[in-house]
Amino acid sequence: MFLRDRPQLIINIHAIIMIIMFSVVFTAGRSSGETFSKNKKIVVLDPGHGGHDNGVRGPEGIMEKAVTLSLARRIVAELEDDFKVVLTRTDDYGMKIFERTAAANHLKADLFISLHTGGSFLHKTSGISIFYFDEMSNTDQENRPALSKTDKNTPTPIAWHTIQIKHKKTSRTLAETIREHLRGQTGPLKKPVQTAPLMVLEGADMPAVLIEIGYLTNPAEEKKLADPDYLSDLAEDIRNGIIDFFNKDPGA
Repeated sequence: MFLRDRPQLIINIHAIIMIIMFSVVFTAGRSSGETFSKNKKIVVLDPGHGGHDNGVRGPEGIMEKAVTLSLARRIVAELEDDFKVVLTRTDDYGMKIFERTAAANHLKADLFISLHTGGSFLHKTSGISIFYFDEMSNTDQENRPALSKTDKNTPTPIAWHTIQIKHKKTSRTLAETIREHLRGQTGPLKKPVQTAPLMVLEGADMPAVLIEIGYLTNPAEEKKLADPDYLSDLAEDIRNGIIDFFNKDPGA
């Protein structure tokens, strides 16, 4: 998954829109000429990694980028009748981290869910974890580049790292609601819902979570994550969590 391990740039929202116009965002299962029904919620699913970035690789060679895309396609099939569902990537190609989040912002999505697997040097580590965004430490905040001064007639740039903060409470509700539906799959982890300063979540202007669906470095979990039936069960549970979340908070 993507942790915040380097300074993040302050990005002007207008620049994001310009960048996203050059990024290809595909609507899963629909032709590019179709428009969304206005009364449906928009859910953006982000299959982690892709292209040269394989993500975690299991002992038998199963790659995170393939597992996340396979799961995302199954979630689409579960949701597409009732929601507008968009994938940040629909095949094996790479994307910059902020492009994934910017795609959701550009679409004014109601939810953003990034899908990943875990990795550990301890091969017995197992279980599902769900993350929502929390800010960096005070030290890291102090080291962040300062916002440059602008002309009074120039729109003030929005600090990318502050966008998700206002959604923190709702994102936590989303994480906990999905966890309830994945309870039978979460394994022995003591804290299946956690906070972290994740780069892929920090700029999302909607409730957003990152789900690690298991540890590919655990041989038993790698075998499960290679099983289409198991991924279909996960997709159904995640769908139920999304529906339950909107029922709890219809304004989200």
